[in-house]
Amino acid sequence: MDLGQWHYFLSLERDFERTLDYVELAEENHKAYSNEYAKLLLLVGSEVDIVAKILCKDINAASTASNILHYQTEICARFAGMHTIEIDIPRYRMSVLPWLDWGNTPLSSPGWWRSYNNVKHGRDANFNEASQGNVTAALCGLLALHLYIHRDTGHLQPYPKLLEFAFPQTLVARGSGKTLPGV
Repeated sequence: MDLGQWHYFLSLERDFERTLDYVELAEENHKAYSNEYAKLLLLVGSEVDIVAKILCKDINAASTASNILHYQTEICARFAGMHTIEIDIPRYRMSVLPWLDWGNTPLSSPGWWRSYNNVKHGRDANFNEASQGNVTAALCGLLALHLYIHRDTGHLQPYPKLLEFAFPQTLVARGSGKTLPGV
């Protein structure tokens, strides 16, 4: 399996980690916004779109899913409970549930995804949504999608440095440690 997207995720994670030299990752700072967070939110959001489409094609080669609500329909139908996946950030004693909004009825996109679109289509009016909290959640959402794509991989390496989901005890679905909801 091509690991190009995985290495790109790791590059995005490194870029995010560098921002923590200036703004500590903390609940109190989740509303902090900057040009760097705007850049990262746009890059991560775009990659979520790409990787979600890949996951939908992995689930069903004939998939025509083309937006976040289509992805939600296909991914959640295949992986019941996916919306409850929790990504840990042990260094900061945090956990993020990036897809929790996918458990809502009617269908809805995550708040960080709406912020991504608001920044993408109207940065002048919505620049404050390019925040640490939204980038953190988006990056966790991207990791979650990768975990589902690589659910049958023994050990997806190299491991992320900041975000965690039972690395290295198990990738996701086998052995000890956490398991992916719906797998």
